[in-house]
Amino acid sequence: MDPVVPFDWQRMFVGAQPPLFFLEIVLRVILVYGFTVIMLRLTGKRGQRQMTRFELVLVIALGSATGDTMFYPEVPILYAWLIIAVMVGLDRLLGELQFHFKKINTFLVGDPRLLLKNGRILDKSLHPEQIRRDELLGLLREQEVENTGELKYVFIEETGNLGIIRQPSGQEVDGESTVPVSYEE
Repeated sequence: MDPVVPFDWQRMFVGAQPPLFFLEIVLRVILVYGFTVIMLRLTGKRGQRQMTRFELVLVIALGSATGDTMFYPEVPILYAWLIIAVMVGLDRLLGELQFHFKKINTFLVGDPRLLLKNGRILDKSLHPEQIRRDELLGLLREQEVENTGELKYVFIEETGNLGIIRQPSGQEVDGESTVPVSYEE
């Protein structure tokens, strides 16, 4: 690697490429962005909901593949297109496998876990999900739950969201306040 001259404004802002390379960057961005949009369209509407950890990996990989191709002249556009197509294909294949085989889906995303039953927080269920008790209470407050006794079941769903089933009206049980102690009257 050649030694770098610190604060070389020409290198920092313009680089060593000829000025026409700026137009090539614009074309690369248009081509790679357009191809990525088309390929992501093939992943379906599921991407409009919360991302799974596998979709997050897909986004990171796509970002790297597209970013490098957009501004490194030595990285051909076809390389990025191939990487994008393979990544989207793998995502589709994984989705199909999850759809057709419950064991694969359970292995990859798990099952809902019961966190609260009949107003009582199940502390043993919090740790495997890396949820602190105060964090669960905060999530319940966000769902306008004032007391855990209002709830029959609370699950942490595969999406990371809480699934809440309330006690029938008038059948609430003794529970724990979700209001932080410092704010209780």
